Amino acid sequence: MITATVREIRETPKGKRKKGGGNFMSEKEKKERKVTPIGEAKWAYLDKPKPAFTDPKTGKSKGEPKYQIDVVFDPKDPEWGAWGRNLSEAIKAMGGSQSPIKKEFNQNDEHTGRYYVTFKTSDKFQPKVFDKAGNILEGVKIGNGSKVRVSYIENEYTAFGGGINLYLNAVQVIELVEFGNYTAEAYGFDVEPEEVTEWEPF
Repeated sequence: MITATVREIRETPKGKRKKGGGNFMSEKEKKERKVTPIGEAKWAYLDKPKPAFTDPKTGKSKGEPKYQIDVVFDPKDPEWGAWGRNLSEAIKAMGGSQSPIKKEFNQNDEHTGRYYVTFKTSDKFQPKVFDKAGNILEGVKIGNGSKVRVSYIENEYTAFGGGINLYLNAVQVIELVEFGNYTAEAYGFDVEPEEVTEWEPF
């Protein structure tokens, strides 16, 4: 049985045959693209990849450069609650213990009540960026606080207890905060949270 890579899935039209024989499944059958609820962008590396980590002691790089974006979600949003529960249930169903949903902490190491998710992909596949009307955005740096949706593909893995990570495909910008025009939180100010019901994804 032929297993297509993510790159092959993206570029191979439905019904095309790979050289050497064998049919590819359609993209929907093999790897379904999904879209997040609206969240708040943080540390978007979409115009250029985030550099690999360099060990300050040895000067050696670890890992590879990645296009990536962190998206923070509001626990008051019912769409987020359903999305987060579905993802957590899928991880439990596969017997995994690792989730891409992480708690957000402030500078005092206190949980803000919000959650964030990291989406990333290889530096070989630059993700497309669209505005809310579906037009491609070029040369725009997405700043912290921008309202975005993310198109992604789920990938199951078994190492380190198993789980699901999320491959970044594209980003739709609903409300742009250009790079440098940060929110109060981005500058380190405390923002008094509204009272919300705590929702734990696990």
